[in-house]
Amino acid sequence: MNNVLLIDDREDFAIQFIEHAKSKGILVAHKKSFDGLKEVLPKYQHKFVAVVLDIKCLLRDDQEKEDADFITVALSHLDANIRWFPRFILTGDDKEFESIGRYFKQEKLFKKTPEDLDKLFIKLKYCIDHSESLRIKRQNLDVFHLFSEGKMPAAAEKQLLDLFVDGLFECDFNKYKGIFANIRGIQEAMYKSIHQRAPLVVPANMFKTNGMIEFNRLMKHLNGNLDSAYQPTTIVYQNKTVNYLAQSLYWSCGEYIHDDPARTYFVSNYTVRALIYNLLELLIWSKQF
Repeated sequence: MNNVLLIDDREDFAIQFIEHAKSKGILVAHKKSFDGLKEVLPKYQHKFVAVVLDIKCLLRDDQEKEDADFITVALSHLDANIRWFPRFILTGDDKEFESIGRYFKQEKLFKKTPEDLDKLFIKLKYCIDHSESLRIKRQNLDVFHLFSEGKMPAAAEKQLLDLFVDGLFECDFNKYKGIFANIRGIQEAMYKSIHQRAPLVVPANMFKTNGMIEFNRLMKHLNGNLDSAYQPTTIVYQNKTVNYLAQSLYWSCGEYIHDDPARTYFVSNYTVRALIYNLLELLIWSKQF
């Protein structure tokens, strides 16, 4: 996918931008107003990897003069409808560039100069090269914001993206070992991340000297250390459903991580998908810590 949406009311600039992009293998659809942005995004977001916004533009196609409120309105629309959709802002004025930079510190700003446009096209090429992972992240915001905020390690994010791309629909049992190893690896990384931020929830004594998790001990702790009458004696950190999900994921993956020559039943892709979605639920549960 190599399509980019440009919102700019200047036809001459749009023509130059489109030609410049084409020389770099990037296809550009052009609209000249906020109406055009609404027409294309989010309805057709699956066709585009990013949107480029002029800092001042028209709100309606029939307007004659650009509107200074455009960028605020456009960004609000994107935030409300397709968060995490890659967006870049263009301005032709140095003074305006500095002013806008103070108000929109999180945005990616570029000047309409040859040097800055080259930098912008490098960013757009990155979006194209990573379009699938960006799409997955947008569709699973509840999970991936753990990584964008640095609450889970980048290596675990890479493993999770691999599960979406190569795991969800894999039907070759011979490839399941690596998939199950990644699933359980992310589960363990989740507990280690919780330990770093909430050591009362996952204490240090839940880990072996080699860094591996004492899983049964951890489950007992998270369940509230139940007494003989199955009543919690300490704080309960996970309800029964989360406990069953965690147990199922850990032990089901463990069974197939290790080869068993006596195995007579081979699970199907339904189990792979169930365990991946199981993992996503556990990651969402972990957000509270």
